Amino acid sequence: MKYLYLLLITVLLAGCNRVERIEIEGTAPGIKNGVFGIVDVVNKPVYGENIVDGKFKINEILEYPGYYQIKVTNMLNNKLTHIPYEVYLENGKYDIEINGNDLTKYPKIKSESKIQNELNAYYTLADELVADVAQKVKDERAFLKSSAGKSLEGTAYLARVDKLKDLQQQQTEVEANVIEKFIERYPKSVIAAHFIKNVDYKEDPARYYALYNKLSDEAKNTEEGKEIGGKLSGLAKLVPGQTAPDIYGTDAKGKAFDRGAFKNKKIILIDFWRAGNEVSRQNHLQMNSKLLFQVNNDQAFGIISIDLDENKEYWLKAIKEDGMKWPQFSDLKGNESKNAEAWGISRVPTYYLLDGNWKILKRDIPYNDISFEITDYLEKK
Repeated sequence: MKYLYLLLITVLLAGCNRVERIEIEGTAPGIKNGVFGIVDVVNKPVYGENIVDGKFKINEILEYPGYYQIKVTNMLNNKLTHIPYEVYLENGKYDIEINGNDLTKYPKIKSESKIQNELNAYYTLADELVADVAQKVKDERAFLKSSAGKSLEGTAYLARVDKLKDLQQQQTEVEANVIEKFIERYPKSVIAAHFIKNVDYKEDPARYYALYNKLSDEAKNTEEGKEIGGKLSGLAKLVPGQTAPDIYGTDAKGKAFDRGAFKNKKIILIDFWRAGNEVSRQNHLQMNSKLLFQVNNDQAFGIISIDLDENKEYWLKAIKEDGMKWPQFSDLKGNESKNAEAWGISRVPTYYLLDGNWKILKRDIPYNDISFEITDYLEKK
């Protein structure tokens, strides 16, 4: 009896220590000689195998269960490229079929993984709706970086830049449509928040927050669901028409911010910056030399700069060096600044435009668009 007991313990321990593996049977019709690779979330190669006559196999210890990316190269036709395919790997078998003649299409992946099957559904839908405009964006970017693009005359180059912006806007709109349709078809999805997290939700936070609120409780309570929910709830309050947050901290002389001091302005530029950020500093010089001159209406227009440094000495020195004579505020808490949290700042410089009632007109506006937006608004008023 004692030996039987020991045998049972040994078997149980062996089962508990069983190594998880990933087994992939792959085909890639149209690729005679290629490479199939899988990288992790930091782009580190994890698995790889040659594609020979349209076939490949992988049988390895699973690094960890989670999201990865698949990269495929056709060695006989390097012009066939693609955006890496997202895949969720966990212990088990995967049958993967790559469309070797059109690498822009998401692979056909058969697996017992519930999460992977939801990825299949999402990216199949995305292929139907997004793939075309996504390829156009990629091609336009490539052209602008090419020698032909760089050799264009000024107006012709700007026209192509505008074309890229239009395509990017189309892509943003279609991506939201994909998520919306996916949630409609799969209301109990466990990973829908993951898709919202991976798009440019800051462009339209109100819409994405509305989509987030349609998610299942299970999706909202995932790690990604909680993260994106918190961000969207804050960003949804920062859309045009909403009252902007207050400004925390004091000015250089220790005086607290008073919103009422700016009620006589018709439009106000809010500038988030750091002393060590070169782009911020260069833009301050342009504000002095060009922006204030271009607007040419300092009675109706005002600037407020909000510094995100921790060192007061650096802050005050930069104000002096940049000749910033407009109001300055900081709570000197750096990345932990209440201003960064309240205004949804993830990078500097970031610019907002507000009206005289402290309502948001534009959020995260490109610096080069500021002068036009201000003059256009004042002319209409």
